[in-house]
Amino acid sequence: MDPGGEGRRAGQSGGGVRAHWSGGDFGGAASIQAEGRNTIPTSANPFDHSVGDEGQLGISVPSHTAPTTSEPQFIDQDARDEFNPGISIPTQASTTLRPHGDIGNEEVPSITLSKGSSNFQISETNATVILNGDGQFTKVQRNLICDCIANLPDINNNLREHVLTQSITTLPCAKAAFKDDQNKNKSVSCFKGTRTALLREMADCVTGSSESRMYVLSGLAGIGKSTVAYTIASRAANLNLLGASFFFSRDEANRNNARRFFTTIAYQLCVYSETFAKAIGDVLKTERGSAVTTKNPQRQLQALILDPLRSIARLSHFQPILIVVDALDECVKEDAFLVLTGLSQLIRDLPLFRVILTTRLLPYFDGFWDSQDGHKIFHLQDIGDKIVDGDIRLYLNHNLSMNQVQKRFPKREWRASDEEIDSLVRAAGRFFIIASTAVRYILDKRASNPAAQMQKLLRAFAQDHTFKDLDRFYSVILREVVLEDCDDNDIVSHYQSVVGIVIFVQHPLPVFTLAHLIGIDLKEICAMLDNLQSVISLGGDDVPHIYHKSFLEYITDQARCKDPHLRIDPRILHTQIAIRCFRIMCEHLKYNILGFGDLARFMDNKDGRSKDGITDEQLEEKIPQHLRYACIYWVNHLKAANTQDADLINGLAKFADEHMLYWFEVLSLIGQLDLAQHAIAVVLKLLKLSSDSHQLLSEALHFIGKFYEIIQRSALHTYYSALSFTPRDSLLYRRYNKEAVHNKCTIEGVPENWDAFITNLRHEGLGRGQVRFSPDSALLVSCSEEHADKYDGNYKQGKLKIWAAATGTHISTVTGDKFAVAKDFSTVASSQDNIATLYNMDGSPNGTIFTTSSKIQKLGLSSESSRVAAALSDGTVWLWDSRDAELIDSFDGFENYILSQLKFSPTGTRLAYSSENGIKLRDGISGRFIADLQCRTNCFEFSGDSSRIAALKHSVNSLALWNSESGGLIASAVVDVGQNNLAISANGSLLATGDSRTVMLWSENNGSLAKIKVLERGSRQFQALMAFFPDNILAIATYPGFKLYNVKTDSFIHTPPLSGYTTTLALSLDCTRLAVGDSDGNVNLGDIRGINASGPSLKGNATGVTALTLSRDCSRLACGFWDGKVELWGTSPTKRRIASHQHESSVRALGFGPDGGLFASGSDDGTIELWNGQDGLWRGTLKAPGGLRVVALSNSVLVAAGDGGVTLWSLDTLSLTHTFTKSNNGFYRTSTVSIAENNALIAVAHFRSVSLLDVENHRIITPFDHLDEIHTMSFLPDNLQLVAQSKSGVFLSFNLINKHVMKGPTLEHLIQPLNISLWHGVPIWHCRDEERHYLAGLFSQHKSPVPVLWIPRHIYVTAWTQGSSMIALGCWDGRIILLRLPTSHVG
Repeated sequence: MDPGGEGRRAGQSGGGVRAHWSGGDFGGAASIQAEGRNTIPTSANPFDHSVGDEGQLGISVPSHTAPTTSEPQFIDQDARDEFNPGISIPTQASTTLRPHGDIGNEEVPSITLSKGSSNFQISETNATVILNGDGQFTKVQRNLICDCIANLPDINNNLREHVLTQSITTLPCAKAAFKDDQNKNKSVSCFKGTRTALLREMADCVTGSSESRMYVLSGLAGIGKSTVAYTIASRAANLNLLGASFFFSRDEANRNNARRFFTTIAYQLCVYSETFAKAIGDVLKTERGSAVTTKNPQRQLQALILDPLRSIARLSHFQPILIVVDALDECVKEDAFLVLTGLSQLIRDLPLFRVILTTRLLPYFDGFWDSQDGHKIFHLQDIGDKIVDGDIRLYLNHNLSMNQVQKRFPKREWRASDEEIDSLVRAAGRFFIIASTAVRYILDKRASNPAAQMQKLLRAFAQDHTFKDLDRFYSVILREVVLEDCDDNDIVSHYQSVVGIVIFVQHPLPVFTLAHLIGIDLKEICAMLDNLQSVISLGGDDVPHIYHKSFLEYITDQARCKDPHLRIDPRILHTQIAIRCFRIMCEHLKYNILGFGDLARFMDNKDGRSKDGITDEQLEEKIPQHLRYACIYWVNHLKAANTQDADLINGLAKFADEHMLYWFEVLSLIGQLDLAQHAIAVVLKLLKLSSDSHQLLSEALHFIGKFYEIIQRSALHTYYSALSFTPRDSLLYRRYNKEAVHNKCTIEGVPENWDAFITNLRHEGLGRGQVRFSPDSALLVSCSEEHADKYDGNYKQGKLKIWAAATGTHISTVTGDKFAVAKDFSTVASSQDNIATLYNMDGSPNGTIFTTSSKIQKLGLSSESSRVAAALSDGTVWLWDSRDAELIDSFDGFENYILSQLKFSPTGTRLAYSSENGIKLRDGISGRFIADLQCRTNCFEFSGDSSRIAALKHSVNSLALWNSESGGLIASAVVDVGQNNLAISANGSLLATGDSRTVMLWSENNGSLAKIKVLERGSRQFQALMAFFPDNILAIATYPGFKLYNVKTDSFIHTPPLSGYTTTLALSLDCTRLAVGDSDGNVNLGDIRGINASGPSLKGNATGVTALTLSRDCSRLACGFWDGKVELWGTSPTKRRIASHQHESSVRALGFGPDGGLFASGSDDGTIELWNGQDGLWRGTLKAPGGLRVVALSNSVLVAAGDGGVTLWSLDTLSLTHTFTKSNNGFYRTSTVSIAENNALIAVAHFRSVSLLDVENHRIITPFDHLDEIHTMSFLPDNLQLVAQSKSGVFLSFNLINKHVMKGPTLEHLIQPLNISLWHGVPIWHCRDEERHYLAGLFSQHKSPVPVLWIPRHIYVTAWTQGSSMIALGCWDGRIILLRLPTSHVG
């Protein structure tokens, strides 16, 4: 029973050792023994006052040390010990029988390890030693522990458990602990009596006697590093010294990176210690703690381990705690650095932790080791030959003894002779992997003749007196399958295919799946693997693994494996696998692969599966492993393949021509859509394709970039939504338009061709000026510093994302609070609280960390990354040399304000930062003070060549330009009131200042600043953001979108309009790529070379649509525009313009009369024009108050509403009959009006209210308040109810008698009054959710509306209207999109 109601017993599952405290943590009472033993009681130590009546914690472990006497013996202690421990050794030690791997059943004496609150005791039967009060072991204790670790076999301790809270049990963990099945199946302990000196030295690190807190064991492949790691972890665990372990493996997704490294360590520490569990569990109960599990590893370390354990680790009674990490070289490179830096920080901040780490020493680790203290590195190959030979001899003697041979072959009377053992020892050289593989080879059950197998090996050895780093040895084994000079091509081909797929498969797969991938019969594969079982294991899961990576290295190296029949050519095998992947996809991919029903197919993937009851097992049946593998990994194989291979190119072309959209569907369903852009980009880069294939894949890159969000959410909306909005003249649409038959509506007004923007990148919280291209234009960086979420206000961690500028493919993410990027894009700096870390552009830390005295507010990196600067919350600025992390100097005077700045000049020679009295200018290399620039402002910029610095002080309307070399003032000028935005050209000769209406250009000449040009905003409001691009192109943020102005030609460059408030702009230095970020978290990445062709002219007629309305019969559509234009369109059979007229200001309101014979248009200035609804001829003009927003018409009355009130007009006389006004905000933000059929009541929706107007008595009746913003509404025929649809798509029903408001669609009330579109009885209407527009349908078998069409984000919808047979969308670029509902239902 779970006393806490929410826990799980530690150790029951989840990867980690079992928690084992019963009466408290490091001070509780417990006596726990290993299974099958009795702990011999010891008398209470007179010097141990902490145990009391609660007893001790004991762990029984075996010992091979023979007892010497029954009398107590007193052993010397370290000088620091305050008391003398007594060790009493009895005449007779307890014994027990226990099987242990290859050792067999043997008697082992028992040792008991006990621990109390401030003492730690190891007793050999009743021998006792005491842990000092400072948490350190005495010399005697260390010796005993070292003996246990170096000499004892493993024990499966059986310790009591404590309950873990649900927050801990749900930590994302990898099955990577030494005890987990993956490791148990592959890893064994060092053979008894081997590696004893090494294990003892490592134990010194464990017990704290060594100055080094991290022990790094390096060595060549096959030399035994993982076996040592497993041994030290297993034996330390039995002594209760192991806090956590993590064994990396490049073959497993959760074990070849650091995403779950620290969460797994944190979980195991919770299992290890109840005190740790409480501290970490308390953090996980907080919102910040629960959120950090998905953050970067450094953040996880800080939040889950360092912060909660810092105070606990200071307690004196804690013993050293070991963490074992194996095979770091099998972790991806960038994450390996995260692990190294994290572990280094762990042992630095929490000194009670010790780390033992094994790895091949790779070149990119060298710089890290050189910069760190507290590490000891030991190269395993440095152990003396005699010691290694002796260890290998012990191992071979045991495993090839008669006893062990008869376990495999009971009738065989054979054992290896001394001479044979000597020969094998010499053959093995220094490699344990040769010895262990030789044992498997000799005891091969298939051969069933160990003597003959031994002779084969010895004959091979006799030819070449060593196996030369495994090469000769592996060739002997492979000859069992492929004979020398084999002329059977089928045998060679099958051997190479089978072994090749095992070693090159990107993810471990069972044999059945491999058979599909290589097209070879399952029985043939199994027979092949039977012959290779000494080098390839096939466990109970039927997943083959090579025993050791040295086999892969040998068999793929032409210089080492010289026989072409034995050698596996990676290029050939990857080509074959890639071709098979294309064939598999072309055979199995299809539309609606899961068979979703009519309703489920429109839902998001999770809800659709739930609706149709599609289980994980059914998903795997529909998308079997070999198809899933092909969809995910084909590009991995293609990258290593022969890209000139005709079959490969043909397979790719067929896949792209016929199955690419189905591939997107499957990637969405299995949560791997992120792979699509990368895969297509790789193909375009590596392969020379036909023009059609190249164009198709290039358009696919556009397709997935523009519609990623839609496809990721719902796989079948690849066709329903994404394909629907694909340009009609594109090759991709022409290839796949057959799938449009599945769509629910036909769409008119979609662009004919792709626009200049390649993709829409998502980066929530994107800030001003936080997008940059690299100098070579290859990379793009977007940055969001720590911020409050725009919707819920919660704190969000900052992110710096790095993208490929050509395709928008995501490369890496660095998290933190503040960021800086070196101008040469070699380095990124990220800070968290008071710590700054340098990262490479692939997201890996480069090993340099800076710690400050207070929180970092601003970060700066010099151009070549040689200097790092940080402005702190205490008002100081610190400057470091980044190469050795040496602090150069610190300075006072930083003004800690939200808009304050800290900047290096582009060349890195100058550093400037905001101060209370202006700008402090210093030398960027030495920190030497240069000048105080007397201009108190937070708006300053360096010129691109670093020669000048400009500042705008908008509080006194002044602009100043200084020489950044000397700090001397060059020129100044007075600017207009409100100019608060600044930009400076590359050489500093041009300046630009701006406000929301104008941008002013300034030129410096002979010590003065002259105004040379004033740019007016036109139809788009300027935003507080400008930047000079190469060739004196000035980019100006507008609402929405941006403008590009060419200073040389004094003209605007045609640019496509974009949605949202532009917050950041960047142009690549080669002038090919443009990035535009907005406040909604979109980064639009475009090809600047296509902007002229794709974007409408800023001075042309295409301006944003501001109002739309359909006549009741949907035959006419009226459109209003930002520039005052009003148009009448016919909709049948296709959209056509009938008439066009012009208002003086923006058209805000449109309305048709009930019969469609008349329509009215109203503009911002209050002008209302009446037009014939059939031919668009003018019928009259009315003048209402300004701020007009809505017009509505009945047969005899026109109602105009806006900020100035509601006016009623007679359509017979065109005269004003009454004006309604309200106090306070009046009819602020009026959105729609409805007139009752008898003209007696008028409903006005404004802001979040609906007001009823009594026309006859000229009074305002009871309002309905606290509503969603209403888009359309209508009275029911009885005039007793009002129904409405909000802008978010929610339906409301107002009872005018009892004043009740009911939410939710009621079909009998809504369809006809609100003119809702019907598709075979299914009502469909427009909705908007967090800036996303979509059409929803209400199906009879489902209570809630379901999205049937998503409008992509890059289509910026500004107005919409709906009728009984169509829905019209108006866009900011002036485009009108008509969505026509089909007349027949396609299942």
